[in-house]
Amino acid sequence: MTASTQINQVFAARWTQLALVTDERSFSYGELYAHAAGIRNWLVTQGCRAGDTVALRLPNSWPFAAAYLACILGCYRLVPVNLELNADDQRYILDRVAARVVMEDEAVLAALPPAGADTPDFDYPIGGVVAVFFTSGTTGRPKGVCHTLDGLVGNAVAFNQSMRLDSDTRLYHCLPMAYMAGFLNTLLSPWLAGGTVLLGPRFRAAEALQFWQRPLSWRANAIWLTPTLAAVLVRMNRDPDIAHKVSGSLCHIFCGTAPLPIAVRQAFRATFGCSLQESYGMSEVLLVSAQTRAEAETSSNVGCLLPGVHAAFRAAPEHSGLELVIHTPYVLTAYLLDNGEASPLLADGGMPSGDVGRMEGDALVIAGRLKDLIIRGGLNVSPVAVENVLLREPGIQEAAVVGLPHDFWGESIVACLVAKAGTDVDTLQAGLHLRCTKELGEGMRPDRYVWLDVLPRTSTGKVQKHVLVERLV
Repeated sequence: MTASTQINQVFAARWTQLALVTDERSFSYGELYAHAAGIRNWLVTQGCRAGDTVALRLPNSWPFAAAYLACILGCYRLVPVNLELNADDQRYILDRVAARVVMEDEAVLAALPPAGADTPDFDYPIGGVVAVFFTSGTTGRPKGVCHTLDGLVGNAVAFNQSMRLDSDTRLYHCLPMAYMAGFLNTLLSPWLAGGTVLLGPRFRAAEALQFWQRPLSWRANAIWLTPTLAAVLVRMNRDPDIAHKVSGSLCHIFCGTAPLPIAVRQAFRATFGCSLQESYGMSEVLLVSAQTRAEAETSSNVGCLLPGVHAAFRAAPEHSGLELVIHTPYVLTAYLLDNGEASPLLADGGMPSGDVGRMEGDALVIAGRLKDLIIRGGLNVSPVAVENVLLREPGIQEAAVVGLPHDFWGESIVACLVAKAGTDVDTLQAGLHLRCTKELGEGMRPDRYVWLDVLPRTSTGKVQKHVLVERLV
């Protein structure tokens, strides 16, 4: 069965049932489809033809959700642009994909007339790349991860089957909609289950005290959190009655996008009386594994592999553990890079994860990371990208950025710096703060600056970041 056929079947079967709930209004599957068709029709008037690229530069909103469906319906290649990226990275993405249209005004989309229809008619070409999600990597520039509709739909269906999500699912959405998890985990998955998406505001720590009001009043029974978001909710909870309601109302509290610290896992269970269901995935291979609620109550792994996914392991240079290699039918087609496209896959089709792992029975355990990447609050941060900004500040001789364990963020960003001779460090640090505020997104800015006389290096001149970490922990 093709991905388009699967979507058509769900929409047809649930045509008059709730698909999306927002503060402003609710949509049945048929009404949501009509608004998506209206946006598709508008894109046609803007000169879009099947195969063209459409960029979605929008805040979390129902028009953004409908725009995703409009691109699939129109057979366009969609590219979400995260508004929280710095301006330079947003320009880079838009320049790189050469979008026919950039949708960036949700009010315009909301005002478009819906197109009447009695049945859904999704018909995306089999094997065609439907989405390019940009993510930070170790090279500095964001890289586009290209996926087919078949892979995205197949992965969501496999996840739903493993977690037993169905038409009774009422999933509360509070993640950034431009991220993969904000589309795959929290829109596509519940819709393919025939369930309802409850679209709340993008989570903000300042609103944590009132966070549970919407999901509880909307009768949510599932939610996706990040470890950082979970840590905030634990710290800010002051109401034992709310904690009791959360435990009694939510059947699934999924947690992903970053490693889950054991302290956060334990604190969440102690506070809310229920466990976070940890998962593992990558933009390149989508969802790989997840815990059921029963598994989360007793285990500290990342759950069993989804149907069709297989794990292999290979020797990891300079590490006593083994690197996880993922084999999955839901893998990316290619990276979209500065100078074209490239595949990160091994000769046998496996995707090296950059993570050290092992199997314990049927469950996957992630023991650490090999690749030079910092995950702060669920956001992948390229140390090279931060270093390039730091080195543009006059007075900086050398810079090395590392991640250190952090109970709240998962990892904090630490800039290890060597100043040029005769430079005042206090003045230099003030200048660095201003530059990082201007040139880096909020989640990519150093949390701490450490000044050194020299950076440790190997005999070949490579900075020994593991030595810096050992000194600073």
